[in-house]
Amino acid sequence: MWGGKSMADELRAKFHRMDEGTVDDWMVIGRSHMEFTGGTAQRVLRHLELLDGDYGGFAVDRLTHSLQTATLALRDGRDEEYVVCSLLHDIGDTLAPTNHPSIAAGLLKPWVSEKNHWIVEHHGIFQGYYFWHFLGGDRNDRDRFSEHPYYDACAEFCEL
Repeated sequence: MWGGKSMADELRAKFHRMDEGTVDDWMVIGRSHMEFTGGTAQRVLRHLELLDGDYGGFAVDRLTHSLQTATLALRDGRDEEYVVCSLLHDIGDTLAPTNHPSIAAGLLKPWVSEKNHWIVEHHGIFQGYYFWHFLGGDRNDRDRFSEHPYYDACAEFCEL
């Protein structure tokens, strides 16, 4: 404590409504944001570990699948960005099983190309080609994107 306030109090904004924020408040928030952002890679790796043991009915757990996909991309000579996208494409499965591609795409968007972002964002629809017809769905649903410039790249991603 110093001056009747703890150090933690000094490291937090004082307002409770957005329209009450001061320059000092926003400076505190900005510094905190920068520090937090610096730990993003470690948090992503910890979240990736949540896929360990999550089989979802598949032969291998989702962490193994993610590692296998990234390894295949690397062995196929893909660039680092593509390999990272391959590693993280299913990271959203534990938080949002029905729209996991959106989670992964949102995570990657600031750091990857438009093409790789689109591939990750749409891979769920494209992978449906391999099984939706077994579950009463339309395996060709991906064809609504057939004129998109990244259609073939996304189809190829799902074949890795």
